[in-house]
Amino acid sequence: MKSIIKKISCFACVSVLTAVIVGCGAKGKAEVAKNKDAAKTAKVYSEELAKYFPALEGTVLKYSGTAEYGHTITLNKVTDNQESLTLDFKGEIQDVSEGEGPSKEDLLLETQYVVDKDSVKEIQKNVKRRHSQSIIREQVVLKLPIEKGKTWSQKVSIDGKEYTAETKIVEVSTDDKNKNIVKTETVVKGIESYPENTYKEIKIFKEGKGLVEFQNVILLQKEPFEFRYKLFEPQENK
Repeated sequence: MKSIIKKISCFACVSVLTAVIVGCGAKGKAEVAKNKDAAKTAKVYSEELAKYFPALEGTVLKYSGTAEYGHTITLNKVTDNQESLTLDFKGEIQDVSEGEGPSKEDLLLETQYVVDKDSVKEIQKNVKRRHSQSIIREQVVLKLPIEKGKTWSQKVSIDGKEYTAETKIVEVSTDDKNKNIVKTETVVKGIESYPENTYKEIKIFKEGKGLVEFQNVILLQKEPFEFRYKLFEPQENK
């Protein structure tokens, strides 16, 4: 009788142990699957940098500036593939010539921003550069860490020639709604016709808005002319 009871007890123990092992194995597999799913959805690009731009397709931004200049752009497409975030803006420069100036095609603007793990690249997609755009058609405009004094250099192509552009974060601040603002200055030396053979531009980016101010020197009949435009931000009731 004792032998039978002993066998039954051993069988019960083995059954319990098997159930525990099977349960642990299933739980382990579930955790592995969960971790794999989390890895698939994890963002590789910098979410800190992404916050400096609007994220909703259809967002409209209106700018105005020097000599009655104005343009409107729309966030036409957002592409998020985990590795990078691509924002495509399309718009048009305001025609103040009453039809006597450039053709409608020459007033179109297309700008793309690509956010990766530590930087934001700005790319002009319209075939011909517009006078209101940077003379640098492709450049890194923001780079981590976002802190005053941060600098970086990059090779850029301007009118078919290669130059070195030096960019510096000159100011980091917040507005009255606690939105982060970063101001950069980019300098390219060795370009004739610009003051002291040096081209300079200033860009200001704001959390949730993207580019809110741009300033540079443009050449009108080879004469330097200071140019600037800013984002129109309607006052909100507090």
